[in-house]
Amino acid sequence: MTAFDVQAATPADAPQLAHLYRRAYESAATLGYPSRMTDIDAETVAEWLEREATTLVALEPGSGQGESKHERPLETVPAPDPDEPGPLVGTVRLLDEREEPYLERLAVDPSYQGSGLGGYLVDRIEDIARERNAPCIQLTTFDGHPFLLEWYERRGYEPITYHEYEDRPYDFVTMEKPLEADS
Repeated sequence: MTAFDVQAATPADAPQLAHLYRRAYESAATLGYPSRMTDIDAETVAEWLEREATTLVALEPGSGQGESKHERPLETVPAPDPDEPGPLVGTVRLLDEREEPYLERLAVDPSYQGSGLGGYLVDRIEDIARERNAPCIQLTTFDGHPFLLEWYERRGYEPITYHEYEDRPYDFVTMEKPLEADS
């Protein structure tokens, strides 16, 4: 796998994160799993970044953005065009506001899907939860998705709750992974 620079997201990342979410979640929508993420805007993402959570971003290898982008004061970071691709190629978020740490909003740019970046981001979030002495980590995904459930199961996640919705053509499943077994 190519080495990716992974770091904490900053408010300046919101426009490019919105662009990344729209691109990454379009493939799920094409498979029949629509998501509001295909229409997400930078203002909403900026609001998410203000909440208590850990959001990681992966930068495109060789983008030259690296540490310097995040070391500059925010007022000197030029606002990126939210409709143009940028150096962000992956992201994942860890919420601490639930009873158990909760992995959400994993997104990998379509050109990097299959590169191992998604697994690397999940590993990093699991490490953060483990450092906080969390006994497990949870996530929710589409039940019946052609590859997501199996992908998470290979990573040690097990279904714990099914959520059925009569107004949608798909359901969701909450999965959990014990973390102490990985230490």
